[in-house]
Amino acid sequence: MPTLKNIIQRRWQWTLMGILALTFIQYSMGQDIASKKISLPNQNLEIHYQQAGHGKAKWVLIHGLGSYSKAYIKILSDLPKHVEAYALDLPGFGDTPLNGTTITMENYAAVVDGFIKELGLKNVVLAGHSMGGQVAITAAIQQPKWLKSLVLFAPAGIERFTEKDHAWFEAVATESLYLNLTDEQIRQNFNVNFYGMQLPEDAEFMYQDRIRIKEDSETYKTYCSTTVSSIKAMLSGPVYDQIGQIKVPTLVLFGKNDLLIPNKILHPDLTIAQLMETLQNDYPTTTNKLLDEAGHFIIWDQSEKVVEEIEKFTDTHK
Repeated sequence: MPTLKNIIQRRWQWTLMGILALTFIQYSMGQDIASKKISLPNQNLEIHYQQAGHGKAKWVLIHGLGSYSKAYIKILSDLPKHVEAYALDLPGFGDTPLNGTTITMENYAAVVDGFIKELGLKNVVLAGHSMGGQVAITAAIQQPKWLKSLVLFAPAGIERFTEKDHAWFEAVATESLYLNLTDEQIRQNFNVNFYGMQLPEDAEFMYQDRIRIKEDSETYKTYCSTTVSSIKAMLSGPVYDQIGQIKVPTLVLFGKNDLLIPNKILHPDLTIAQLMETLQNDYPTTTNKLLDEAGHFIIWDQSEKVVEEIEKFTDTHK
């Protein structure tokens, strides 16, 4: 019988980071969520985003690799009354076309900056999941005037990789690998993101959306190419050594059962607790917490707890 480690290794080889692809469908849970678009003239982009709430506090949410704004629907549908939140689709994902955007962490951070400025938001709580966390860190390093605090959910950019590790990613994270995934492998890739290694029933739409993308060969090829380019962008835009430049209060949340961070192939002896301990030692002003019964997709597995932790943190740092 295969061991858990062997299962994880195979799944990492299949997908690298448990890719999630989403296209827009109607999905309501509680609070009304509006689907909107806004033009960013400086970037020649039209950004699609989800908006919920009407409060004075402003949250801007950035999705992870291969995902899109619908990854945040559980949070958007259950916001505190005093919060208004915006979850945007980064270029190349969801309903925001790439439109010639060169994929780098800096360019994605510039899109987030342009989005917030175009909406005229102030005192923003900027939050990012996985790759979105690295984008958020990249934006925060620039110390924008609109930034009030930073919240990171299982962020990329905390675990560091050597040049040898980079070579491994180059060999494994190829467009052809993603193009040739079977439907069953895609489902298994979703499973590994969540607590209990099982895609929840209320997140089944994520898998179905991914299959719909796959049905259109040109769309799917573009999606796979964008995903690979995003992986390369994360590797070529490291942020860990610059975290000290961030001047606003920073909260980092990880799921205790995250099977994607740290990388089980490259760093088999590194635990998430050790990763967080190093972060705390290197940057003692950050607030770091480990949430029980949560996998890599912490914003879905423990959405209510995530909102609660953001509330506690922002109340403490008014």
